[in-house]
Amino acid sequence: MSEEDPQPVRSPEIILRPEQMAGVWANWAVVSHSEHEFTLDFVRMDGTTPAPGRGIVVARVAVSPLLVTQLIDALSRNWSVYAKKALPREVFEGDEPAEPSPDG
Repeated sequence: MSEEDPQPVRSPEIILRPEQMAGVWANWAVVSHSEHEFTLDFVRMDGTTPAPGRGIVVARVAVSPLLVTQLIDALSRNWSVYAKKALPREVFEGDEPAEPSPDG
């Protein structure tokens, strides 16, 4: 390859164990942080119990502050793509910057 030829972008190999393929359902999350990490607890709340309810943590993930910023960016991009396809135009247009008016 010459210096002008870009190197092919290689993605890491991600392995998903068979017992994890179904994933877990969470309908609530708790985020906490310390000086060096963020902890995300994904919870499945039981809707049949009286208020304030009861839930079980189905996954706990500790991540670096850098990964939090990357996760926010990835969620924002994916939400935008999803919203443009799935939400009614009137709803999604509220998330986009308004066009300037002709008079100012």
